[in-house]
Amino acid sequence: MVKPERRTRGDMVAAAAIVAVIAVVAALIWWTSDERATVSRPAASPVPYLTSAREVPAGLQQLWTAPSPKTTVPVIAGGSVVTGDGHTVTGRDPVSGATLWSYARDLELCGVTSVYQYAVAVYPDSRGCGQVSTIDGKTGRRGPARSSYSDPEVRLSSDGTTVLSAGDSRLEMWRSDMVRMLSYGSLDARIKPDVPASPVCRLVSAAASSSAVSVLESCPKRADLRLTLLRPADEEDQPDIRNVELPGVADDSGAQVIAVADTTTAIYVPTPKPTVNIVDRNGATIASTLLPGPPSPQATASRTGDLVTWWTGNSVLVFDANGLRYKYTVSPAGAANPVGPATEMAGRLLVPVSDGYDVFDPVTGAGERHIALVRQPSPLPVVPAVAGSTLLEQRGDELVALGPA
Repeated sequence: MVKPERRTRGDMVAAAAIVAVIAVVAALIWWTSDERATVSRPAASPVPYLTSAREVPAGLQQLWTAPSPKTTVPVIAGGSVVTGDGHTVTGRDPVSGATLWSYARDLELCGVTSVYQYAVAVYPDSRGCGQVSTIDGKTGRRGPARSSYSDPEVRLSSDGTTVLSAGDSRLEMWRSDMVRMLSYGSLDARIKPDVPASPVCRLVSAAASSSAVSVLESCPKRADLRLTLLRPADEEDQPDIRNVELPGVADDSGAQVIAVADTTTAIYVPTPKPTVNIVDRNGATIASTLLPGPPSPQATASRTGDLVTWWTGNSVLVFDANGLRYKYTVSPAGAANPVGPATEMAGRLLVPVSDGYDVFDPVTGAGERHIALVRQPSPLPVVPAVAGSTLLEQRGDELVALGPA
């Protein structure tokens, strides 16, 4: 019979040392992990679905305000109004502004947007603004996440079904599960050595739908901007690309991509005269609308219902979202100038003006009435959105909620 082995004192000491090392390593991993640096406070109960307003109120009053410098438009996800400030994303009750849930990391937010029922929070790391967390707006619990190379600053936008993250040298489009559908621009390392590198161009302005991305690029040794039309392909880093030359449109001209609907693009170009051009998927200009003058540098577009509206600084151009066909312009009336793009409530188009809101028939553009509201004058746009019966306004770094007076 084989004599059983006996554990010696040395064996016991070695085993204890191994266990201690494993414990220390595990503690160090946890100490430096994203998990330890995250504070997630889910909602106490599911957030109710929003109920659409039945009518536009006769009067408006301020309900609440909250700092939200990390959003550029009102963000709504799963019945929650979402604000981004400092390190923290907060889901709020649309009527009271009370905190329903919150999510924070030990890093300063790059930006916040939404897709379907998720709030999308983007944080930085050593590779740029590419640490992405989603939070279910109904529960405040974490959803899909992703991490990738990005620029130190990014501009976030969403059509409700996909998210576009665009920096100066790189852009990405993500699905609601945070899978990357399309990437374009520079990389920190070549992923596919056999794929030729494109010139490093500066991405001046970009917009997207779930089907396409359009971007204005300023490239080395080129005097003029070019419009690049991108469509997702089998390989996310090799999208279908079509370049459209823009003769005479200089880098500092103020040209911008206004909106993308399906595969059609609206862009503003300043030459030969200030014009909004509608460009189809093949790069052909299929319609043009002349402007009385150049728009403000803060010109802002929004999608509301079946319309796309673009605030130029003193007017609002309204387009049909199907094909971006131009419909009409809301111009200044007396001393009341439009101060931002429009939103829809109870089947009416609401345009923020300097002394309140003007209400229009969205089909014909016929004015119906005025709602008085006092705001402090600002050169920045007032970007409105509707959450149930609450009217929201992004005013610079602040989110303001308005309700029936």
